[in-house]
Amino acid sequence: MRNKAYHIFSRLAAIVAIGSLSLTSCKKFLEIGTPANAVSEEGAFADSATATSTVLTLYTQAANTNPQNTSVLFNVTKYGMMSADEAYYLTNSLWDNFRNNTLASGNDLQGFWAAAYTNIGRTNYIITNLEAESKLTPTVRNQLLGEAKFWRAWHYFYLTSYFGAAPLVLNTDALTNAQLPRSTAADVYAQIVKDLTEAKAHLTDIYPSAERARVNRKVAAAMLARVRFYQQNWPEAEKEAGEVLGTTGTYRLVNGMDSVFIRTSPEVILQAANVTGVTSFGAEFIPAASTPNVVLYDTLARTFEPGDKRKAQWTRPITFSGKEYFYPYKYRVRAGTAANEYAVMLRLAEMFLIRSEARANQDRIGDAVDDINAVRQRAGINGLAKTIDKTTLLAALEHERWVELFTEYGDRWLNLKRTGRADVVLPLIKPAYTATQKLYPLPTLELQANPKLAPDNPGYN
Repeated sequence: MRNKAYHIFSRLAAIVAIGSLSLTSCKKFLEIGTPANAVSEEGAFADSATATSTVLTLYTQAANTNPQNTSVLFNVTKYGMMSADEAYYLTNSLWDNFRNNTLASGNDLQGFWAAAYTNIGRTNYIITNLEAESKLTPTVRNQLLGEAKFWRAWHYFYLTSYFGAAPLVLNTDALTNAQLPRSTAADVYAQIVKDLTEAKAHLTDIYPSAERARVNRKVAAAMLARVRFYQQNWPEAEKEAGEVLGTTGTYRLVNGMDSVFIRTSPEVILQAANVTGVTSFGAEFIPAASTPNVVLYDTLARTFEPGDKRKAQWTRPITFSGKEYFYPYKYRVRAGTAANEYAVMLRLAEMFLIRSEARANQDRIGDAVDDINAVRQRAGINGLAKTIDKTTLLAALEHERWVELFTEYGDRWLNLKRTGRADVVLPLIKPAYTATQKLYPLPTLELQANPKLAPDNPGYN
């Protein structure tokens, strides 16, 4: 049932052209060996062109403009925004268990889990072959290894953020991998840090694509800043975010809020390119007609400060059944073939907020205020005073992340859990919420296929 190996791109121009590739496998998620659709395994790494084409398949999932279960990038946002208090599907009851935090064992998260492990399997295949390859130049080999290790870390970060303990698959031994037990979240985090640290060592500051659609050293540093932030390793979080913020002439906050998410934005650190310029976020969030699809929770829609440009530029009102709702409008294009938007995965504003909170937790209030004010003032609202106390500043940072990073990769969901605030905030708007909802149940099919994954997370047994 399997084809030979990876399909080689016919388009490698200025961007990562990834819409036409179909990578499927008939095996289960942990039984990934040679990926489908390609030249022979030996040929895939025989020269720089084919090796690069093989690595570019790792970007395929990220660039998927169809928000289905196979899109890990979109699912991270979809599930996280509903589980928190960001946004939800208004007229589609299929997702009400996420909206109400009433997940139960048997919820079908198979697509999310399996797609993530399929992609991890591809990274393992690529890393294994690149580490054994002697025909490539050191420059090409290092770049490709850095990209593969970034993507493995990215997938594991979201797997452990949503499911907690998870199997740590790091090689292509299919028989062993298919029966791995779950590793602790701490062990998964250790591997994430290792991969990103090694990625940084392999990469340079030069983007290997004309648009910021492939991984460079600063991309790895930005992701490592995010990881260290969630580990609450404040010195390292500050260091990694500062490495990105200190890059002269490459990144800057965009003054026009309507141009933050276009593909040429200087605020972008990494974006998932596609051939149409239309993102899955624009396609899913912008209503096709007068009936809204995804809307903001009222608590978010009402929490913007007066004059905040983010309310005016990044949301849109829509009236349905006599009630006014707001839907996300960071991405402006719902459909087309020649638009100007890619899905932004990492951007500079987050680095300011990470460094601000890291500095605040190291009792450097003045420096922390400088960073949060850079984001606030860009949004058209007054900066905070440097006389602010630490407790008030941390509360302001929680709010600032909410209004700045809503509907971006589950940021609010992850932060409510990180700070212990989920159990305080969510019951106010979701009466059925319980503390065990902070982790998702494992897919039933995976528990049946591998008994070593048991027991399921607390609350689902």
